[in-house]
Amino acid sequence: MYSLKNLTASLNEKTDLGTDQIKFCIDQLVSEEVDFSEKENFLISLSQKGETAGEISSFIKYFRVLSKDPGLEVFSEAAIDLCGTGGDKAGSFNISTFVSFILASSGTPVIKHGNRSISSKCGSADLLEAIGIPLDIDKHKRIEGMKKLNFSFLFAPSFHPAFKHIAPVRKELAKKGIISIFNILGPMINPAQPGYQLLGVYSKNLVSKVSNSLHQSGIKGGYVIHGCIEGHSTITGVDELTSCGKNLAQGFGQNLSKVETNFNPENFGLSKSPIEHLSGGDLKQNLNLMNQLLSGTAPSGLINSILMNASLAFQTTGRTKDLNEGVELARKLLQDGIVKKWLNQITTFFA
Repeated sequence: MYSLKNLTASLNEKTDLGTDQIKFCIDQLVSEEVDFSEKENFLISLSQKGETAGEISSFIKYFRVLSKDPGLEVFSEAAIDLCGTGGDKAGSFNISTFVSFILASSGTPVIKHGNRSISSKCGSADLLEAIGIPLDIDKHKRIEGMKKLNFSFLFAPSFHPAFKHIAPVRKELAKKGIISIFNILGPMINPAQPGYQLLGVYSKNLVSKVSNSLHQSGIKGGYVIHGCIEGHSTITGVDELTSCGKNLAQGFGQNLSKVETNFNPENFGLSKSPIEHLSGGDLKQNLNLMNQLLSGTAPSGLINSILMNASLAFQTTGRTKDLNEGVELARKLLQDGIVKKWLNQITTFFA
């Protein structure tokens, strides 16, 4: 018979946990009957031991079981989610959110899973809400949105009630500067389980581990990505592909790769740019940047980074055959006003 205390002791002995043990621990973590300190000690010990790809995969699978069904299964296999872990302290624009607009405007189904700002001034949910996409949508409207606009946003707190009794522990760990598995878990537990995913991580050390975890969890295909930043005093990397230098990517599912791929802007036919070109801000500033992207007046480095992420996403879903073709498709969608038209349509749809 397991107990959270005994399994915490096993972690302190550097013993990895099996699937049944992880399931038991998650049941304890989401229970309001279990003592706060027991939960905290478990998560600290798991972090100090270092989560294995198998342990993360078990967390992914069971939290998907505990999530609410959004009713989008008919769309899921062909859909993609684009998101990042956050936590890179870069303060950049909402790149993955804007890239999801490009994909959806092209006819590629997008089921985006996200939350309000946690580590930045403007999260995906904040930006979407500001342009007229409500965070809580009934099932019928969600399905119609996928049919007409190839897009659905799943607001994480609405679909993961199990997180309610973990939130206080997560906040306490954050105060202490302790990184737990929940710092990376959110982007991996989209309740609709889309077939494809482009997931950015805040640390290059997570690329292989998260990619292997997603491969074991059964997602059809995708990449885990990280943009390396050199020569900056405070920013060492970001949870996106960027035109600022070297990028790491590792595929999973049908895109499986055993080693990380190094993508440079030149691989996409684009030029290098300074990290300052990616700078975002609060909601008002990011809305202004979004309008600049739509009009073609945004900083060139931000435009190029958007094109790079869109290109890899298009290739992941099989929409394009190579990176250069993906860049040209994304560029055309922006320059021809297709993305702007789509945004107007989705605002009207939810009005």
